[in-house]
Amino acid sequence: MGGLLSPSRAALVAALAGCACMVVELSAVRMLAPFFGDSAYVWTNVIGVILLALALGAWTGGIWAERIGLAAPRRLLVAASLVLAVVPFFAPILGDWLLPQDLPLDAAMPALIRGSLAASVCLFGPPLWLLGAVAPGLVVGVANAGNGLGRSAGLVSATGTMGSLVGTFVTTHWLVPEFGCRAAIWASAGLLAIAGCAIRARGMGAASLLIAGTCLWLPMGPLRAAPAGSELLAEVESRHQYLRVLRSRSEDGSARTELKINEGLDSYHSVAIEGRRMTSSANASMRPSSYYDYHAIAPWLAGDGSSPTGLRALSIGDAAGTFRRCYAAAWPDAVVDAVELDPAVVRLGERWFDAPHGSGTVVGGLDGRVFVERARATWHCIHVDAYSHQVYIPAHLASLEFFTAARARLEQKGVLACNVGGLGIDDPVVTAIAHTMRAVFDDVAALRIPDSRNVLLLGRRDAPLVAASLPDAVPPVAGMSETEHGIWSRVVAEAKAARWGKFASDAGASIPLRDDRPALDGLLLASYVQNKDPGEPLGFSGPNSAEWAEAAAFERYSEGDFPGVIAAAKSSVKATPYLCYLAGAANWALRRIQSARMATQNGIAMAPAEPLLGSLRAQGDALDAEWQPIARAMGIAERNGILAAVLACCGAAFALLAGYRMSRMPAAPSVSVSTAAR
Repeated sequence: MGGLLSPSRAALVAALAGCACMVVELSAVRMLAPFFGDSAYVWTNVIGVILLALALGAWTGGIWAERIGLAAPRRLLVAASLVLAVVPFFAPILGDWLLPQDLPLDAAMPALIRGSLAASVCLFGPPLWLLGAVAPGLVVGVANAGNGLGRSAGLVSATGTMGSLVGTFVTTHWLVPEFGCRAAIWASAGLLAIAGCAIRARGMGAASLLIAGTCLWLPMGPLRAAPAGSELLAEVESRHQYLRVLRSRSEDGSARTELKINEGLDSYHSVAIEGRRMTSSANASMRPSSYYDYHAIAPWLAGDGSSPTGLRALSIGDAAGTFRRCYAAAWPDAVVDAVELDPAVVRLGERWFDAPHGSGTVVGGLDGRVFVERARATWHCIHVDAYSHQVYIPAHLASLEFFTAARARLEQKGVLACNVGGLGIDDPVVTAIAHTMRAVFDDVAALRIPDSRNVLLLGRRDAPLVAASLPDAVPPVAGMSETEHGIWSRVVAEAKAARWGKFASDAGASIPLRDDRPALDGLLLASYVQNKDPGEPLGFSGPNSAEWAEAAAFERYSEGDFPGVIAAAKSSVKATPYLCYLAGAANWALRRIQSARMATQNGIAMAPAEPLLGSLRAQGDALDAEWQPIARAMGIAERNGILAAVLACCGAAFALLAGYRMSRMPAAPSVSVSTAAR
């Protein structure tokens, strides 16, 4: 029989189902965040899968409601509850398989985007398909009780939407921050089980509720285990993001503590090394490559070679306070204020990153843009290191309007320093932000941090930026250890000798980023997802002699002009081992690993004499070691893309087939009779 359902009971069931639906939708992204982050692409994948599942569910649910009546929503609610109850157990296994933790962040973006789609389809497609099929059965049940069809549909839709509204606020402000995303998923499974029992109490509904309730009390490990060689010190699901504090050993055996947000991979948001405040390697044979240390040169640039009197600095996106620790080492008398959006990050910094920070006020729980626009104080240096999702710079902190507000908070000749993730000075994201800054500041320069994915963008008001104002020798600093002084000296020397990128004031060179036209997601896609590495042999077919080309390429390499190195090499009438070596090194610096490997291998094949042959082999070995995880990331991205497409197609085909097969069955008698009576 089709069955009857009172309007009040139908409203209760619809509200519970709607609430559970939104709890799942919001918790789904948080559950995927430790593996794939919670970027716009992940949100799009999750929402897209859920909408498709709900749509397919509504179609099949309408057919089932005509065939088996009120039994359909009861069975569907119980089934959805049982499926959701096991999702938290499978999510870590699937997440680690789709995106291993040891992949390099810049190469993992395609794997991350496609992997989040595959995970969304696999984990949340089935239960949301079942849940989407509930509403038509509720409408039929209310209509069978003698209510108008339109009024029945409106009641179910309205109460379901109100339940979704409650689920939205409860999940974000209470469930996830207080209990975690796994508990939120189990709570939604419990709501669906209660809804199934509300239609008609049966053993399966009670069993489903018991299973969901039991899961809430099961001892669970971390959402994502620490990678090999690291210890998980803390794990927090805050209102804003997923946070981990990991401890490992640095190259000199010192404890290295990192704050990782969401997916992390080989990236981090704050770092502290036991026994020192500077964060680059203490190995004197290595170039310092931590962007935190390079930010500390800003006071010299603001003071034209000396520290401004009464130095004051502001750190926006302070995380666990790494900038403040660097200032405490290099500028112990400075006052460094800080603002951080997530107060949970500030608490983790106070608990696990306990090195001296110097004086200043830390404001937690406030957006950096809001702080700057409402502040009355001024600073000599403002440091911006705000990232909402690893490589994703918040658009409202990279717009013309933000830089205008920041300029007003700088002292005369003050400097704004931005950490921008990019693969070079000509990176699309770097150039877009730089030209936006240039529309506000009197001078803008870019420094690519060696051996990293970071570019230091500097803007100065009322005066030019002069790298030559950096000192030739770093004077002793009170309280700075010998190791820290060595790191600091190498940082300053590297910055002074580097080739700085400059940006013209021509407004037509690039359209500034604005609040209503951020465009950063598309630029990021062009930077990290679209492969700009041709992976082809370097052609040597120019008009110049090999000797001239070698001299020109060496000069360009000494200046840090890596595109110029490649252009000079191409201008040679023939290939030489030395040109291949320089071209390989230049492509390596530009993150074109395939092209660098090919040029280096060509140089080795020419069998030059020592020591050039040894240099080529060493470069080739290092490139091979770097290429392996990149190649692995590319393979995983291809696999994830195929898997996502196959899962989506199979899921849609199954839903359509289930609906078609059910449509061949005879309709439930009460449905047809009541419809005929009306």
